[in-house]
Amino acid sequence: MNIHAMIIEQLEWNGYLKSFTLQAQNELGQMWVAFPDEYQNDRNGPYHFLDSEYENVFEQRSAKCRNAKLPSDKFYGKKGHYFFSTTWNQIPTERHELTYYSLYFPEYAIPDDVNISDTYKPDLVFEKMIYRDDRKNRYIVYLECRSRVGIFNFKLNAKFHKDEENFIHTKYRDKKTVNFYERTRNECWNYILPSKEGEKVSNFFAEQIIINQERVEQPSIVTKKNNPWISGSFYLVLSAVILILLAVIFNTVRWYTLPFVIIGGVLLVGIIGAFQLRNDEKLKEKRFIKLMTETYKQLPLLKQIKKNKKDAP
Repeated sequence: MNIHAMIIEQLEWNGYLKSFTLQAQNELGQMWVAFPDEYQNDRNGPYHFLDSEYENVFEQRSAKCRNAKLPSDKFYGKKGHYFFSTTWNQIPTERHELTYYSLYFPEYAIPDDVNISDTYKPDLVFEKMIYRDDRKNRYIVYLECRSRVGIFNFKLNAKFHKDEENFIHTKYRDKKTVNFYERTRNECWNYILPSKEGEKVSNFFAEQIIINQERVEQPSIVTKKNNPWISGSFYLVLSAVILILLAVIFNTVRWYTLPFVIIGGVLLVGIIGAFQLRNDEKLKEKRFIKLMTETYKQLPLLKQIKKNKKDAP
């Protein structure tokens, strides 16, 4: 993954926050990194640097970075839980370039709630990646900073607690957590596409849900129930047509053939109704065949005709 710039923060239990930034340098070329789950090599930060020169720059910046004490309204503890808040504004972004923010929670801190929203639009909640770093015994939050206007703003609010014994067995996930390299974020599509097209793509992905970290596509087209008045009118007209035909036939054929004509009309209505149910996918093929067969067998007129034929000399 080619990153143009990164913001790294590390929070400690004593309320100190270490923060620094790293940007791709012309003399070193592109800054290629990998997420921590891609390699098992040792690393000093939240990424694997594929270039050793950038890794050296990272270590130098980390050693000289700011380490400031947070005010009580930005970090505090209450009844066994801790609360942290940070805001970043005016982060410059460029089209086709990635900027990532990453936050290390304190050692053995287990997140209870992590919310990242637009600084000026609290209802706009961003998706994030949260990784449990077992090598450092810390959770890491990753946020991809994208914006169509070239400036990205966000506010992060987190609630967590300390549990050294059970840390290794914990996992955090909410409605706004995604996997590494997942590209279904609304802000991502709004950044790449025009606003109207971005909304269409966002609506498409809104129809998908995540169950046990697996994406399950929901049907985008829902089959609607047939209007009973429409179906009823159809069968009413059909019945009227059949009755008219029977009346015409009654006056043109001999009387002893009339039962066969009536039975044929009844069978025709039943066949049409069964095909309608089959067409609406309310009747499976096997049940459709069984229904047709059993219906014909149970018609009393057919049984009577069959009996009369057997009794005839």
